[in-house]
Amino acid sequence: MEGCGIFSGDLLIVDRSLTPVDGAVVIAVLNGEFTVKQLRLSQKTILLAAANADYTPIVVKAGMEFQVWGVVTYVVHGLQV
Repeated sequence: MEGCGIFSGDLLIVDRSLTPVDGAVVIAVLNGEFTVKQLRLSQKTILLAAANADYTPIVVKAGMEFQVWGVVTYVVHGLQV
């Protein structure tokens, strides 16, 4: 998710009380696995998109186990010494 400013080793602050909206970066559970993705919503589809265009968005379909666990509100970067 480097395209969203999230790098390996960063800490994510997640608000589970927020209602996810189109474009939000979320922690989602998809088929039992946690993932960090950008949520894309339309009237007919739910997509989980990586910030890297090399990865195909995941289309959430009927029968998939899917839950938005929380909305990422802040990213904490460590300082490199």
